[in-house]
Amino acid sequence: MTVPDFQFITDGVRCIPVRTPTLPPATHTNVWILGEHHVTVVDPGSPYPDEQERLDYILETVLVERIVLTHHHADHISGAIALKSTTGARIAAHPLTQQRIDFDVDDTLTEDDVLATDAGFWRVFHTPGHASGHICLHNPGISTLVMGDMVAGIGTILLDPPEGDLGLYLHSLNLLRDLQPKRLLPAHGPVIDNAVGCLNEYINHRHTRTEQIAKSLAEIGTASPLTIANRIYGTQVPDAFMPVAARQVLTHLNWLVAQNRAVVDNNKQFSAKES
Repeated sequence: MTVPDFQFITDGVRCIPVRTPTLPPATHTNVWILGEHHVTVVDPGSPYPDEQERLDYILETVLVERIVLTHHHADHISGAIALKSTTGARIAAHPLTQQRIDFDVDDTLTEDDVLATDAGFWRVFHTPGHASGHICLHNPGISTLVMGDMVAGIGTILLDPPEGDLGLYLHSLNLLRDLQPKRLLPAHGPVIDNAVGCLNEYINHRHTRTEQIAKSLAEIGTASPLTIANRIYGTQVPDAFMPVAARQVLTHLNWLVAQNRAVVDNNKQFSAKES
């Protein structure tokens, strides 16, 4: 796949995809550049020196004032210190993200904080579910959301317990949908222009998957997440990725337990809750 140096999305927003060790089918993380000349850089995630140098080269003509991390996963943070060393920019993240990374952030970001650029303002929303300290950025003037890993333009979003929490994830998706955005800027894949439609699709998909898992659990009886993952995904998922699929299933099973629709025993085996 040929990846351009950068792509103009709209006035004051550019995308620089950088190669990262992310989950397939994605191969790159989108670094979002917010602003025209005095900019905020979101998720410089590449650990590779050649990609870090490429990012530095592209950013030579602007003043990087701030580096924002949407959450702590390696494909979002691995180039942050390198970019700080070349630009002097301050690193900002949610306090819960600070707890999960091995370097210090300069500024913490919490719900309703506002980030100013020379091309508009971005409001911070705390959106846990994929990661406890996950944040999104909303610019109402251009009806655009920087999404991190809340949705993807390619592939899917993994919810991995205990940090992956379906209840929190659904709450965050509903919160973002209520903003009625027109455009979503995901960390992986292309821009999503049908923003509300995409968010509805993600919400409906998770509810559909939950019901599919609940039905399988009722039919099997007592089962592990891996047993249900094999039943649901079958040949759709390569054997090597089935343990990852099982972690996703576990997120839904935990949600069913929280909703009093399933129980789990000391051996981590799940069964449907008797009426």
